[in-house]
Amino acid sequence: MADFADQLFDFQDKLFDNDDGRLTFQGNSWSTLWPGQGKPGLWLNSVSKMGALYSVIAREEEIYLEERKRAGQGGEAPCCSERDEEIELVIPPVFDNCTKLLAAKEQILARDLYWEAVCSSGEEEQGWERVKKLLTESCEKNPFVGEPHLVLGQVYLNLGKYEEAEREAEKGLKLILEWGSSWDKRMSWEGWVAWGRVLLTNAEERSWPHTSWGILNLGLVK
Repeated sequence: MADFADQLFDFQDKLFDNDDGRLTFQGNSWSTLWPGQGKPGLWLNSVSKMGALYSVIAREEEIYLEERKRAGQGGEAPCCSERDEEIELVIPPVFDNCTKLLAAKEQILARDLYWEAVCSSGEEEQGWERVKKLLTESCEKNPFVGEPHLVLGQVYLNLGKYEEAEREAEKGLKLILEWGSSWDKRMSWEGWVAWGRVLLTNAEERSWPHTSWGILNLGLVK
């Protein structure tokens, strides 16, 4: 799961003809040019299935160990070296603690809505309303990644809607921290975390610059 999240983006989708988002690695477009368009990759459907399977394995392990403990009359059951029982199986927090699946079609629609939004220029309020709609729909179809929430938070800041901006920035930052890697890999994970904190802080302070220099100076230490 972590390897897919850390490494995959649209280059691999083109490389393996992952048009349906199921990531079966059956394509062979070996001449695909690096680095592609930089779009977020269509790997979330596959990883959500991995998470669901892993959570089942972890629960079954808990049941097995509890049954062994009971069989040992309440004492600690001896460790079975062949089973690596000293290794704790920790459920990742992503996909609501690996309890949800993301459909392949939904991840494609969500990614495309996000891409259309970030490649748009709101400029005027009417334009920002359209971008807001695109990002809101993206978040609804794929609620498991943080970047769309952060970009939506910035749109709300542009519109002076600070409560909504705070909500989206907080949600987006939480999701990005849970993943530990970026979904939109045009920016590093650290960059997204830093930007998310800037958005959240300004939303809480009910302030947002309306000049280019003001935006550029958001990272200054006060």
